[in-house]
Amino acid sequence: MAKLVVNPNSTAPWEIELKPGPNFLGRGFANDFKIDDPSVSGSHCQILVDQGNIFIKDLGSTNGTFVNRAPVREANLTPGQTIHLGGVELFFPPDGPAVSAPRIGIARAQNAPPLVAAPPPTAPPIPAPAAPAVPGSQNCKFHPKTPGRYYCNKCVRFFCELCVTSRGQHKYCRHCGAECVPVQVQLARPAQEKGFFRRLPGAFVYPFRGFGVVMLILVAFLIAGQDFLRFGIFAWVLKIALYGLIFLFMQNIIHTTASDENEPLGFPNAGDLFGAAFQLGATILVSFAPVIAMVVARLFDVEVPGSAIMAAALLCCLYFPMAFLAVAMKDTVLAANPLVVIPAIFKMPLEYMVAAAILMAVFGFRFLGDAISGVAGAVTMSTKDMSVLFVAMAIKVGWALISAYLLTVNMRILGLLYISKKQQFGWFSR
Repeated sequence: MAKLVVNPNSTAPWEIELKPGPNFLGRGFANDFKIDDPSVSGSHCQILVDQGNIFIKDLGSTNGTFVNRAPVREANLTPGQTIHLGGVELFFPPDGPAVSAPRIGIARAQNAPPLVAAPPPTAPPIPAPAAPAVPGSQNCKFHPKTPGRYYCNKCVRFFCELCVTSRGQHKYCRHCGAECVPVQVQLARPAQEKGFFRRLPGAFVYPFRGFGVVMLILVAFLIAGQDFLRFGIFAWVLKIALYGLIFLFMQNIIHTTASDENEPLGFPNAGDLFGAAFQLGATILVSFAPVIAMVVARLFDVEVPGSAIMAAALLCCLYFPMAFLAVAMKDTVLAANPLVVIPAIFKMPLEYMVAAAILMAVFGFRFLGDAISGVAGAVTMSTKDMSVLFVAMAIKVGWALISAYLLTVNMRILGLLYISKKQQFGWFSR
């Protein structure tokens, strides 16, 4: 069986065992063999194994494909040659084992070591002995059923794509801030997956699975507690922190659903609360910027028809759910820009319109309830009648619990939209 050795001169070489027929290599998840290095294109090259002959073809990569340090578009490979995909070196050894390295196939790799890009050699490569595999399970710390694609040497933990922070081409641990190293993992795709509409009814019972009820009660207290924070610097700081925690709660639901649909609701990782609050506020500001601009223009006596404001508000309401999903998945406010959001909407118009309609209906119901709850909150702050106080507090807490449930359902629907259409989204494929 033909094979390639990746990074033969590094301390952690690993093997690709080529299968008969076409083999696609690149940085994207859709490839047969994923090489997670910034110098490798999303779909970098194709290696064809045909009756003992092996051919390599560049697929329009940014940094090029090289055989024995010579750029090629198409070439026939022979044993002993060195291949470079961008800055990543591969060695085509003669028949027989070249290194004692983990084998990477279409199924998920077991304890594959982290990938380290090697510079072009100054001498013919000599395969080095393999370093010990990274200890521990390859499953993500926070999504136990999902293989971890990144490893934090400081925390000694594996994380999936959703549990690391992206800064340019680098990935960082959300817990300690250290840079994570990529781990080579290949996943076997399921034969058949349920569509969005088949998954949708389960969103309404999802909040009651696992520790969901406990989470709902905690979030209800957060929602109810915000109304008791009045004025002053300390109150505003605490209120911003609470909004940040609520954003992390919503993001955790989307990440959990996108990682594994069957995983119950869990506790979010309360990291940077003020950064999370900024992401939430900036997403709302970007999504509703046209309406805000029109309202400000009217304050300065600029004639703006009310019908135009209503139409803009409707469009912004349709824009916001996808913008929030993009920000939650990519963990950056830059994902809320129209170049990301609008193409994603047009890739799945029917599913998204149904999801957006449900979300707007739920938020409309919440708006009505918030008005009633606000009156109850005002009563609790002013009345001296204990019976009236208890009734008002019961209304306030009860609606906060309903709001927490509806909020959880909303985020679950967005997560289901992503998991059922993630190939169309293609947000992590390049």
